[in-house]
Amino acid sequence: MRRTLVCVLLGAALAGCGRSRETPTADARTSVPLTAEQRDAVLIEMRTMLGSVDGVLNGVARWDTAAIRGAALRSGTAAAADPALEKILPAPWLEMAERTHGGFDALGAAVARGVPRDTVLAKLATITPACMNCHAMYRLPSR
Repeated sequence: MRRTLVCVLLGAALAGCGRSRETPTADARTSVPLTAEQRDAVLIEMRTMLGSVDGVLNGVARWDTAAIRGAALRSGTAAAADPALEKILPAPWLEMAERTHGGFDALGAAVARGVPRDTVLAKLATITPACMNCHAMYRLPSR
């Protein structure tokens, strides 16, 4: 009996070897269904904003204020996606997008006024949380 119990327990333990005990978690972010064209427009805008963050950081590293300003303004309010998307995207998304684009405008204007490097970085640090929050809250499913 004892030998059988040991064999059963050993078999059960070995059966679980190599398998993760963690269960995959579902993506709890809000799905925002868009047409392929709308999705592409949003993704292009996001990549532009990421490029602006990169451009600002590279400009700060060289203290090239023209590059910083140009990078920031590429993602300002003038660069917002098609206004027709405003009717489709969730209101909190639009609020974050507005703050983000406005933040890039403010950063570009501050650089034009001649603010110091630490102020540029501080302004950039006020923009990126909206990016992080939006990506944490929403997902764009592929069609």
